[in-house]
Amino acid sequence: MTAQMAPASTPPASTPPFSTWAAIYLGVAAATLPAVLPVMVGVFADRFGYGVAGAGTIAALNMGGILIGSLLCPLITARFGWAAVIRAALAVMIAGNLLTMLDDHYGYVAATRFLSGLGEGVVGGICYAAMGRSTRPERSISIYFAGQSIVGMVGMGSFGWIAASLGWPWLFLILSLIALPGFWLAPVIGRAQPAPGRVRQSRLSANPLVIGALGCILLYFVGMASLWPFLERIGIGKGLAPGTVAFALSVSAFGSLAGSLVASVVADRLPRTVGLLSGLGLLVAGVGGLAFLSGTAPFILSVSLFAFAWPFQYAFQFGLLASVDRDGRLIALTPAVTGGGLAIGPAIGGLLLQNLSLGAVGAFCLLCVVLAVAGTVSLRARPAD
Repeated sequence: MTAQMAPASTPPASTPPFSTWAAIYLGVAAATLPAVLPVMVGVFADRFGYGVAGAGTIAALNMGGILIGSLLCPLITARFGWAAVIRAALAVMIAGNLLTMLDDHYGYVAATRFLSGLGEGVVGGICYAAMGRSTRPERSISIYFAGQSIVGMVGMGSFGWIAASLGWPWLFLILSLIALPGFWLAPVIGRAQPAPGRVRQSRLSANPLVIGALGCILLYFVGMASLWPFLERIGIGKGLAPGTVAFALSVSAFGSLAGSLVASVVADRLPRTVGLLSGLGLLVAGVGGLAFLSGTAPFILSVSLFAFAWPFQYAFQFGLLASVDRDGRLIALTPAVTGGGLAIGPAIGGLLLQNLSLGAVGAFCLLCVVLAVAGTVSLRARPAD
């Protein structure tokens, strides 16, 4: 019990503070398109004329490229320096964006979006590894998610107007300009790369604690993503007006931002077990409100609690992963793991909601999160060496 309640420990990291901030910026820049994905799907459906199904396939290929890039990241960085890999991946990512501007043929755009996604995945993996090697990984990942939330809110409100007023090519030009400083930030982020000797030693065996921590994160995202995409349908099912539901989801965006900012302040002051259980309590309240309460105010409060709890809990899970992945090698797989959870969760949630009930979806969500928290606490109680 003493080990569980000890303050969150940090790995012997070597990331200078400016390197951490550079990784946060570049990580947010690489994730700009996923943050505004609903707007981009609308652009592909309407401006490109692909229709909803075609636009969804393009988005899936972009996200698939990110997933594959994340999986390749540890293999590539085991052979080459972070700075060189970042610059090469940024070149691929920006080339994909610029090439998308040249033609609107469906197969061509599908290929360019997949290409850009590959670069995004590699860049994101290195940025996650650099944040994990910082002296305060919980704070780093929380600020990263706060930045992603801000970019999402700004982009969702402006990218549609830009596409309608200036033309859709400007969207991909903006995405490229946001990522451009990464070429100058790459050597700064590269200073966080572990020494070659430590990486070679880590190849001998995979740390089971790291695998366990990644497994807990996957389970957590599967659970959260099983409920999140259906909040709009849940609100409509409760008899709320579409405008009211849209307002509630807009408020929940601020809840997510607040969860990230609060975690950035308290994560290195609270024991990880306390933080995880506090977030679990907020999540239970939010899911319970969605399942058992009716009316506008309870719905707004419930979705806001759900959105707050997501990044708040995740900060402590990421801190545990950073503390056991001493060389920062496998932590680069985090975007692939979270992306896998975001892909699996909605499929399961949709089946449960269609064939059973909202209560079944809420129960599945909470079961996954409880198991993830229990696993994280269990790993936290073991020695990391």
